[in-house]
Amino acid sequence: MARRKPRQHMTQAIALPQVRLRFAKRGDLRLVSHHDIMRCLERMVRRAKIPLATSQGFNPRPKIVFALALGLGIEALSEVVDFELTTPLDAEEVLHRLSATSPPGLVWLEARSLSPGESPPRPLSVSYQMDIPAERRTGAAKALARFLESSSWPYQRRRPDRTVSLDLRPFLLDAALTDQGQLRFRIKVTPEGTARGEEFVEVLGLNDLLDSGSVLVRSGIELAPSPARSQTNPPRRGAEPQNTSSSGNEDQSPVSIPVANAQPLNMTRIAAGPARALDGLGQGLPGSQGQRTGI
Repeated sequence: MARRKPRQHMTQAIALPQVRLRFAKRGDLRLVSHHDIMRCLERMVRRAKIPLATSQGFNPRPKIVFALALGLGIEALSEVVDFELTTPLDAEEVLHRLSATSPPGLVWLEARSLSPGESPPRPLSVSYQMDIPAERRTGAAKALARFLESSSWPYQRRRPDRTVSLDLRPFLLDAALTDQGQLRFRIKVTPEGTARGEEFVEVLGLNDLLDSGSVLVRSGIELAPSPARSQTNPPRRGAEPQNTSSSGNEDQSPVSIPVANAQPLNMTRIAAGPARALDGLGQGLPGSQGQRTGI
């Protein structure tokens, strides 16, 4: 009697659909930390009924990948985030649903479906801008010239548990002070790390401007080229950003999407606790009825 061959169990990873979005973080929302923005985004996704995939294990987490974290107090005009979904959903529909559940200051700009196997967002550089008062522009121009002429610029990054020494000069790709008094600079991002925009402002002697109300703005993120993909999934765009830089893969015709109206944030509540200030956002919007806001 012939022996039965053992059945071979083969497991093959199935690529889940993914969507890449760009968004702006403006106004009072810059005073909310990146961690609290992540918690807010998880609640928004639930209210919008977006079929977001989660990790496995005892503590499943939603599969949301940001290109780069944003420091507290910094505005952003074109941030990048990827969603992994359990079922296919048109990128334009994802954009519509998020726009309807977003708090004021969080503006969804565009979305596109990723091709199977496309890598997560890998930033190559980040661009910043900051308005300089007229009485400080001469000093800022001189400080910028000294920095650009230097071959190295040692800096001590102080952390609660240690101090890290690094050279800021190799990270700066280009910088300029415009005739209108706007400081613009671009910083290189490497797998080993990068410099921070506020650190560059500090070495130019302009850190006191941030304390007195000036705002540092991250105007764009340049991503590494993605693998070749089909042109059947052009980007879907929402509200257009101002002075926003984008990657070369995002030059398709825009589709306008209205942004939901919302009341201004209560900054007293944000100062007392950013996470609690965001708990009530989205109430009464589609998908929010009967939904829990806690994580």
